[in-house]
This record gives sequence, structure tokens and C-alpha cells, in this order.
Amino acid sequence: MLQSGRSRARLYRIAPGLRIPEHGHDGTELTLVLQGGFSDLNGHYLAGDIACADDGVVHRPTADRDGYCLCLAVTDAPLRLTGLVGRLVSPFLNL
Repeated sequence: MLQSGRSRARLYRIAPGLRIPEHGHDGTELTLVLQGGFSDLNGHYLAGDIACADDGVVHRPTADRDGYCLCLAVTDAPLRLTGLVGRLVSPFLNL
């Protein structure tokens, strides 16, 4: 993870078929797919695509089943975990 002020950049390697915990945003999240793909309520993203989520989006991205998904995500505010699991683990994560 890289951090500058409030902005953070994270590199994610997501296992095939894995669902990320449901979360919302207090700002903007830009996600560049480097390898593989994922889907959420806004669409399906493949290598080279950029997904944009703002403070009105709550989603649970799911990696494609045919291989790992490698993404670079940049946020300008913390994520807000909203599902049951997310709320339970949120105090232990630095999101």
C-alpha cells in the first residue's frame, strides 16, 4: 500500500471466484484491472478496464472464476465495510 495524504494505492491479487466483502465509499475509488477480471453491480471489468466507484456506490466485487484478478485500486477516502463480515473485521483492517 502507498499513501499520500488521504489517498491510498493498493495492489490486490484476488483468487478466482472470490467475493470481496460488501463495502461503500466515502470518496472515489478508481480500480485498474491489470490481469483477469471481476464483476460488480455496475458491470464486468477485464484487463485494461478502469472501474470508478463514488460515495453513492455500495458493491461486492467478485473475481472471475477462470483465473486470478490483479487490480490496482486508488482511493481518496477510507472504504466503509457494510456487510456483516465486513463490520466484524473492519476494526482490525486498515482500510
